[in-house]
Amino acid sequence: MAIYKMNANNDMDAEEVFHRRILYKFFAISLSGNPTIQRSGIKEYWNFENYFFGKVDGNFLPVIPVLSKMKQITGQSGNVLAFDFVATAFEKFRSFFVMPLKVGRLVTNTPLSTPLPVRGYQNNEIKYNGYVAAYMDRFNSFLVSRGIHEKITGPEDYVQEFFRFYFSSEGMLLKSSYFLSANVPSCSSGLSLEIADLDPSDDQAKIDFIESANFGFYRKAAINAGFLIDKNIPWRLNIDLKSPIIEKRYSHGKASSLNFVDQTFFEYFNKAYTDDLELVQEALFYGYRGIYEKMVASTAGHGHDHGHDHKIPPLPSLGAIAESHSLYYWLGKYVEMKNQESSSLFTEKQLEDIKLTVFSFSSPSLAIDHIAKKFSMPWLADGSLVHERLKREFQENDDFPLDNFSDYVKMVVQNSINSIY
Repeated sequence: MAIYKMNANNDMDAEEVFHRRILYKFFAISLSGNPTIQRSGIKEYWNFENYFFGKVDGNFLPVIPVLSKMKQITGQSGNVLAFDFVATAFEKFRSFFVMPLKVGRLVTNTPLSTPLPVRGYQNNEIKYNGYVAAYMDRFNSFLVSRGIHEKITGPEDYVQEFFRFYFSSEGMLLKSSYFLSANVPSCSSGLSLEIADLDPSDDQAKIDFIESANFGFYRKAAINAGFLIDKNIPWRLNIDLKSPIIEKRYSHGKASSLNFVDQTFFEYFNKAYTDDLELVQEALFYGYRGIYEKMVASTAGHGHDHGHDHKIPPLPSLGAIAESHSLYYWLGKYVEMKNQESSSLFTEKQLEDIKLTVFSFSSPSLAIDHIAKKFSMPWLADGSLVHERLKREFQENDDFPLDNFSDYVKMVVQNSINSIY
């Protein structure tokens, strides 16, 4: 039984929530009343790096699960999807409960008696498409409300107006950014399963779950099946890609030069950024098509007003959007978009240097790869909060010369990323 009030929820005021969240962080899984951050089989996934579990690979590049690798699992209300090896591990996990339940070692009629998932993989591509459509509809409404659409004569004008709007407002559009955001829950990656439909913002619900009968057995079963329990969502099971049980069964071993974590992301995920630029152009095609009729009506209404001929804008086509500007233009805008959606990490001078390097690549795909890697570890950027904090620590410690500073930052950041999986 908890000896502290750890019942924070979103209905409380900010100060009360803050203090009670701290109590949950240190005492939720404590057996002795002493502060306990982590226990075997339970992991803190609300630390900054771990928040991206299932969203990034071992190089912190955003990824998207491959749907064809999913397998159906019988759930509490219909089937749930997870990667095939995760589904197999869950079957093993469930099998541990059968005999203890029969002989009376476990309490019956609880979520931890005969656990079944309520949630697993979710197809967030559909959500993203809806998000982009709403964004472009909002842009078109802006054009009409300001009468700007009357001045657009074709795709080139439309694209330029779009970027003026985009860079003067907040919000994201890139797929690689969207899939890292809170719009996409990490439990939807195919690597996770949830066995109860409870509110993760309600600490009392979490404490009740942790203190419920069978939780101790649940924790041991998770470990022995290759799962880790999410400390802040204790009904969520995340596959442990470094579990000896999982590695032994699924790793290609000496047949592969990749470790199991890298092997998993190579076989089960696609990079989220590879079609970023194409999707921006598709979004602009969707938007241009949506406003085309208004543009035509506006042009027809002007007729030969003031002695000027007003031409009907070209018909919408994806090719017309892509060809309205040069490849250099699109790559340059993509660099600027990545910077804006990464909290403006780089100065204008640094961005120009990045663009020059990008323009030197022989193919767009190589250029996109370079841009993704440039923005994959923002903490390495000179001036970032992590960079500056570590620099202060260096300056205060005579044992570490500043000429090794960049290597030290890379080591710290990489160690943090390695802790995700």
